[in-house]
Amino acid sequence: MTKQPFVLMLEEDPDDRQITESALLDLGFDVPVKYVKYSTELFEALKAEEKPSLILIDYNSTPASATEVLKELRSDADCKHIPTVVLGEGLSEKFIKECYQLGANSYITKPASAKGTKDKIETFFKYWMNVAETA
Repeated sequence: MTKQPFVLMLEEDPDDRQITESALLDLGFDVPVKYVKYSTELFEALKAEEKPSLILIDYNSTPASATEVLKELRSDADCKHIPTVVLGEGLSEKFIKECYQLGANSYITKPASAKGTKDKIETFFKYWMNVAETA
């Protein structure tokens, strides 16, 4: 039996959660997104037998920062294979480079407009759910 793929998203901001949900609904993506508010909740969720197909991390995560979350994920044999994407707001090139060095599969800057956000979510989910192979 094939398990239903799902996305695990570390996002504190309820507005960002709502925007993501709304865009996915409008675009017709049938991929469940499980939200956690804090990095501690993310690590707890990853202890479950069923692992997400993709992990999204807001760069402002707490109490562990996005880079600390990446370090932990990539040191865990059960999770290091899961594609992980950091979502940010135009941070420095140094931070983006550090995310990649720590094992992020992608870094995406959050758009400033609603249309830009919807377009980016559409492209992003088409790639990760329809093109890329995940375990």
